[in-house]
Amino acid sequence: MVGPVTAQGISKGNVSTQSVKLSSGYDIPQVALGVYKAPNDGTTEQAVKWAFDAGYRHIDSASRYNNEEAVGRAVKEWCAANNVPREQIFITTKLWDADQSSVTAAIDESLRKLDMKYIDLYLIHSPEPGIESFLSAWKEMEAAVDAGKVRSIGVSNFDEEHLDALLPNARIKPVVNQIESHPFFAHEVLREQTLKRGLQIEAYSPMAQGAALDRAEIKAIASKHGKTPAQVLLRWGIQLGNVILPKSLTKHRIEANAQLFDFVLDEDDMDILNNLDEGLKMGKLGPPGTSAPASPGATRPGSRRGSSNNGLAGNKLQMSSS
Repeated sequence: MVGPVTAQGISKGNVSTQSVKLSSGYDIPQVALGVYKAPNDGTTEQAVKWAFDAGYRHIDSASRYNNEEAVGRAVKEWCAANNVPREQIFITTKLWDADQSSVTAAIDESLRKLDMKYIDLYLIHSPEPGIESFLSAWKEMEAAVDAGKVRSIGVSNFDEEHLDALLPNARIKPVVNQIESHPFFAHEVLREQTLKRGLQIEAYSPMAQGAALDRAEIKAIASKHGKTPAQVLLRWGIQLGNVILPKSLTKHRIEANAQLFDFVLDEDDMDILNNLDEGLKMGKLGPPGTSAPASPGATRPGSRRGSSNNGLAGNKLQMSSS
C-alpha cells in the first residue's frame, strides 16, 4: 500500500512495483499509461510496448477511445516476446454512457477487442444519463465480477451525489473514482469525499495536459530536484496517494514519466504546489469541482484560490494514505 511519502522516507518502489491495494483485494499499479485519443493502430501498440519496456504494468483505456484492439495486440505480443504472464499486466477499460443499458454485451465486446479472458478494472465512464441508468448498469457489472469477466469495478467522473446514490445499492463496492486532478485543478473536496467513502482516487490529466508546465513555480521545483516540470506534477500526485494516468505516445516522454521514484517533494514543495489551484479544468467530463472559482473575484467552498487574496484561500491539500 502507498501512503504519504516524506523526504525522510523515500519510496523504495519503482514504476513496476509501486502499487496500491484496492478494496477488492487486488493491487493496482500506481502509474498507468493513458491512451485517451490514441489511434487504434501500430502507433498505440508501439507506445504500449515502450511503456512495458520502461516498467509500466498498467494501461488505462476505454471503449469510447476506440483503441482496445491496439492495446490488446500490444499486451499479447509484448508478453509473449518477454515471457511475462498476462496476470502481471493490469488493464483498465470503461463502459460508455450509451452502453449502460447493455452492459454484458459491452463487456463481452471489450473482451473480444482486447483478446483477453478478463478485465482487471472496469469503470462506468460517467454518471450520465442518470442515476437510474447507472444503478441498473452496476448490477450487470457485479454479475460480470461473479462470472470472472471482470476483477474489480469502479466509476469515473462521479460527484458526491452520484457516489451516495450508488453505494447503498452496491453489493460489490466501487474500488475507484477516476477524476481529473492536478495542482491547478486538484478537485480537493471531491478527492476528500471520495476517499472518505473508501474509494481510491485515479487522476487523469495529472499534468494538466501540459498547459502549465512553463509556470515559474513548477520550473523552480524541477530545477531544485534535477527533474522536469512534468515529473514534478506527476510526483505531486504520487505523494497524495493518487493512481496517476499520464498519457504520451512519445518514447522519451513515456520513459521520463516513469522516473518518479528517485526523488521526493519536500514540505515546502508540496505547500507551493498545493496552493496553485485556480480551477484550470482541462476535461469536458466530470463535475466542475469546488476548486474552480464560481465567477471572477469569487471563491467557492473548498477552493484555495481567489482574486481577492493573491490566489490563496486557506486550507492545504491533505495527503492521504491508500
